[in-house]
Amino acid sequence: MNTYREIVICLQSGLQEYPELDYGVKLAGLLGASVKFICVQQRGPTAKLKQAVEAGAEELKAKGLSSEVEWAPGSLVEAMERAVLGHPQALALFSDRFGSTWQRLLRTIRFRHLMAEVSGPLLRVRDTCWPLKEILVCSGGFAYTIRLEKLAIHLAQAAGAKLTILHVVEPVTLDYSLAREVHDHWANLIETDTPQAQHLQKVLTAAKAAGVEAHVQIRHGQVVDEIVSEVQTGNYDMVGLGSVYSSHSLRGLYRPDVTALVSAAISCPILTMRGQLSDTFDQFADTF
Repeated sequence: MNTYREIVICLQSGLQEYPELDYGVKLAGLLGASVKFICVQQRGPTAKLKQAVEAGAEELKAKGLSSEVEWAPGSLVEAMERAVLGHPQALALFSDRFGSTWQRLLRTIRFRHLMAEVSGPLLRVRDTCWPLKEILVCSGGFAYTIRLEKLAIHLAQAAGAKLTILHVVEPVTLDYSLAREVHDHWANLIETDTPQAQHLQKVLTAAKAAGVEAHVQIRHGQVVDEIVSEVQTGNYDMVGLGSVYSSHSLRGLYRPDVTALVSAAISCPILTMRGQLSDTFDQFADTF
């Protein structure tokens, strides 16, 4: 079983609360994972952070789980990159809950940087939204979201949560046969013979094999707007968004970063994981 048994919780001193710590400890209990607390000392005092980490470590110990604490120099982004380097199965948590509007903007830029540099899963925690009962995973219908979909299924399996697989059909901008077919039949897309429908069926099959209750939700419109609308009308405890974002990819120069834009608009935990167009479901058949 290929599971995520290592959680890295990235924290910085001087804040009022640490929702990422509380959420990470709960998630570790759910997955039976060890935890590494990465603490970055900012200008503010460190006493509150030290107390929070000590309490988190005690809670983990009571659950029979191990933890370690590392005080790291430099920025939070640099500390996260060092912590997960060589640990592709580590799930890294961070928060951007506090700060002014311009600080939130800077943290959106930070999120984009993290997605570019970290190949493993990232979890942005603003509100804890616990327990984990409803997970929304946004599927592009292509291979780059497979890693994220598998991880979302694994989390739903562990939590006994329901899974909604959202696919947004965008307005046609290029007039070619596949795009026209998807657009014309978006309301019953899952019943068509398109690559997107085949992909969504495979996600449903994987969820069923894991014992997870799942269904597909199709929307039509601009991707970011439709995802935000679905989150606002649903009762989701976590939202998963795939990404091909990479510091070595030219796509970031001309393609809007859906994950970062959605993250700026909603407060429930955002799970993202970078994928590749060469990924296949068979590669990750041992996830469960």
